[in-house]
Amino acid sequence: MFIQCDTIKIRCNYKYLKEMKIPFNIQYNHQKNKENGRYFHSKYSPAIPYNVYVATNNQHQTLEIEFSSKILRERYPELISRYTIRQCLENLNSLGICTVDVDGILRHGWVIKAAVTKDVKLKLTDVVLDALNQNVGNYRRFKWVHYEGKGITFTKDVVYGKEEIKLYDKYKELLNHSRKFVDTLPNRNEIMDYFYGITRFEIIITGEDEIRQRLGVGNGIQEFFNALDTPIAEQFDRVFDVSAKILDTSQCRGHDDWAMAYVLDAFKGNLKQIEQTLRADAVFSSRNGLSERMKKYQSLKLQVNRKENEIVKQVRNLL
Repeated sequence: MFIQCDTIKIRCNYKYLKEMKIPFNIQYNHQKNKENGRYFHSKYSPAIPYNVYVATNNQHQTLEIEFSSKILRERYPELISRYTIRQCLENLNSLGICTVDVDGILRHGWVIKAAVTKDVKLKLTDVVLDALNQNVGNYRRFKWVHYEGKGITFTKDVVYGKEEIKLYDKYKELLNHSRKFVDTLPNRNEIMDYFYGITRFEIIITGEDEIRQRLGVGNGIQEFFNALDTPIAEQFDRVFDVSAKILDTSQCRGHDDWAMAYVLDAFKGNLKQIEQTLRADAVFSSRNGLSERMKKYQSLKLQVNRKENEIVKQVRNLL
C-alpha cells in the first residue's frame, strides 16, 4: 500500500500562488526596512478547521502550503495520498483564501514535512497500552507519555530533533477535539462509524534527507506519494521488542535470576519502574551497583520474556 499522511507541508516556487483572495499577514524585516513575505494561518480563522497555512518568502522566492486531511471534508477517512493530493489542493482553492496553480505544484513542488499515518482496526485498551509500555526494547532511550486516556507517544532524542511514534484512539480524538469539524460534514454519522474502533499510528518525517532515508525516495510530491507505507512498521520495530511469548523461568540460572524473573513479572516487565523503585528504596548504596543490576534485569528480560509480547506481535501484524 502507498504512503498516506494526516498532515503535510509542501514547498514550491511562489509563482504558483496565483491570487490572495483575502488580506494576508505581512512578515516585515524592520532592520532592512522591507517585506519578507506574507502568510495566512487558519488558527486565526475558526471557520476553517483544516490547519491551513500558506506563506510566501520573497528572499527565497518560495511558497509553503500546509494542511491536514480534514481539508478533504467528506473524504476525510481517505487521508492525504497519491489519490487525494490533487483534491486537497483543489479544496484549498475553494476556501476563499487564495488560488494556487494545482498542476504546477504537483509537478514541481516538494514535501518538507509530513505526518505519515496508518489507521488500523484495533481497540486501544489498557491491556494493549500496558503491553506496549512493558515491551519497549530500550527503556532508557525511549520515553513514553500517555495522554487523556486515548493514546501514547514513544519518543527518543536523536542528533537532529526527535524520533517518535504516536498511536491513539481516533474515534475518541474526533469526539474530544474535532467534533465541530465532524458536525459540518453531511456524512458525519458515516465518518464517526468508520473511525469507531480505529487506532491511528503516526510518525513525523521532516526534510529531504530523512524522507530519502526513511522512504527510499526523493521528496518531490510525485515521488513521495509513490513510496510504500513501510516507515511506520519499521519505526515500530525500532521501539518495541516483539521476540518473546511467555514468562519462562526455566531459562534462569540460579536463585538470583529466578528472583529477578519474578520481580520482572510483578512489575509487568517495566524496567523503568523497577529502576525508580530500587532507587527510591535505596536498595543499592552506589549508582554503579544499581546500574549493573539494571543491566542484568535488561539481559534477563530478553531471556525469560513475557506473555504481553504476544499482544505486541498482534499489533505489529496489523502494520
